[in-house]
Amino acid sequence: MPIVFVDLETTSVREPWLPDGRQIWQLAVIRREDDGRETAYNRFIQLDELDLSTSTERALEISRFDRHPSLNGSTENVCSGREAAQLMVDLTADEPVWVGAAPWMDATDVLHLMDRHGLVGAAPDVPWDFRLVCVISQLLGRTKAAPTAEVGEMAAAVGIDQSSYAIHDALADTYFVRDLYDALQR
Repeated sequence: MPIVFVDLETTSVREPWLPDGRQIWQLAVIRREDDGRETAYNRFIQLDELDLSTSTERALEISRFDRHPSLNGSTENVCSGREAAQLMVDLTADEPVWVGAAPWMDATDVLHLMDRHGLVGAAPDVPWDFRLVCVISQLLGRTKAAPTAEVGEMAAAVGIDQSSYAIHDALADTYFVRDLYDALQR
């Protein structure tokens, strides 16, 4: 079964469907096929589609919003929200397992993005239903750490050095999640 490792960077932590709710500004996916081949996708939503007046300064600081390519004069990997939503429709059409650090949050945000762009019906058939895997929950179980334990400490217990990843960059986070997942499968 294919696997998608997914991570997002957003403008706040408020639920996306609420007024002033969070918006995806970076979406990253690594899709692993049955034969082990992997393809990475890294997309940034166009600035003119983001209402930054509803953002929290802390969320933008933590997610390092200043990395957005458009702020640095680049259009590389910048797309519309609709294009990002369509990418997720395409990448999840065959019902892959969805792996993340908080997959229910990312899945909710992606579904909201799809809905905003008319890519799901009134009663959506969600291709990742019952296929969400949280590597943090798995780490807690494997390491028997307290729920308040640092992720980096737990990752080290399974041989992954979190400091070698640019945390809060969605693409780097997907590689971290992938590597944690693989370490937990051993």
